[in-house]
Amino acid sequence: MGALRILATVLFIISIPIALFTTNIRYVANEPRVYRYAIDEYGAVNSTGVGREELIRAGSELRAYFNNDDIEPAIRVQRGDQTINLFNPREVAHLVDVKDRFVLVNRVQEFSVLYLIGYIAAVVLWAREVTPRRLAVNVIIGSVITLVVIGGAGAMGASGFDSAWVSFHEVLFSNDLWRLNPQTDRLIQIYPPEFWQNIVFFIGLLVVAEAALLIIAAALYLGASRHAEARRLEPNYAPS
Repeated sequence: MGALRILATVLFIISIPIALFTTNIRYVANEPRVYRYAIDEYGAVNSTGVGREELIRAGSELRAYFNNDDIEPAIRVQRGDQTINLFNPREVAHLVDVKDRFVLVNRVQEFSVLYLIGYIAAVVLWAREVTPRRLAVNVIIGSVITLVVIGGAGAMGASGFDSAWVSFHEVLFSNDLWRLNPQTDRLIQIYPPEFWQNIVFFIGLLVVAEAALLIIAAALYLGASRHAEARRLEPNYAPS
């Protein structure tokens, strides 16, 4: 039982950064304002020749594709007096790969969140094998690990985002479909590298803020718990 409890606790600690990262990635991938930001801030209308409203609708269809059972995206837009496919076959094939990775991220996010909830319910509240104070310590450890990971990623990004972004794609994908031409491929025209740099930074800020809040909340609980215990040990203590 001791070894299983240790393993369960280690998994709980590891699940904290995993849940924070995947939850924020999932949120950003499904947030309409992110897609509007890409269109409005990086000149997508001019670079694609497609009207803003059409691009916004296309963004909505792209989000729907990432969450439905369609094998390929079939997004058509009006450009002038023509109805055209927004993405060419290479871009479509890359979006299929992207969707596969999003599906994996979603499953990992769901598992990590459910594990955190299940651990607290089963190990802390029901079996009481871990005290609330120990739980708070574990939360702090997991949150600190999250900040360390963010710090490492930030250091890599500071040394050159473009090279780090390329390395990320080379690890994540087994092909080079992600190598798009900004002169001809609308996917990179709508969502250029500068957009992704800002989005990665934004996700990092969200994760840092959430990890810091968890640390503060856990530390406040530990401080209040120690204070309450110290009062109980006072000779003249009487509960109110």
